[in-house]
Amino acid sequence: MYHKLTDDALMQLLRDGDAKAFAEIYERHWERLSLQVLKILHSREDARDIVQEVFVSIWKRRKEIELKSTLTGYLLKSVRNIAIRYLEKNISRNHYLQTLSDSFQTEAGDPALYCEYRELQHAVEGAVASLPPKMREVYLLSRNEKMSYKEIADRLGIAENTVRKQVSNALKSLRASVSELTVLLLVNLVSGFF
Repeated sequence: MYHKLTDDALMQLLRDGDAKAFAEIYERHWERLSLQVLKILHSREDARDIVQEVFVSIWKRRKEIELKSTLTGYLLKSVRNIAIRYLEKNISRNHYLQTLSDSFQTEAGDPALYCEYRELQHAVEGAVASLPPKMREVYLLSRNEKMSYKEIADRLGIAENTVRKQVSNALKSLRASVSELTVLLLVNLVSGFF
């Protein structure tokens, strides 16, 4: 029965707390949303997490949500915004910079913008290089080697909380080192790919 309902009808049922309507909305839209985020982040795991975050938010805010356009438009805009915030938070992750660089080279083609992007990449690399040695090692194991905090702690013989604190401090330092202008440039580049 639910699969025959329109998105508007499902949203009305959702506002009343109908879990089956929520499940139908999820089934109807999760794949398209995941593919949209995957195009931005090039990570299936991150795409899955972001789509889940959007749906958790929808369930929590189901009584407050007022759609100004279609449900599909609302959902696509939601995942796009969260993906951009995710990129902003993780601006210093080298694989995201490389992903953006690859996308930028193939889609933008503007040599002036590419030069600006390369400056951003060099700023981030310089900021990583300027981290204290132990913090840099922990950070690179976390970000480049994709090791969990527990794996890093075991490898380096330190407490997992120490690893967590080192990564957090590294991210704070990197964000402070990379100017607002370069963050804005990255966001503008990413926004241009939608």
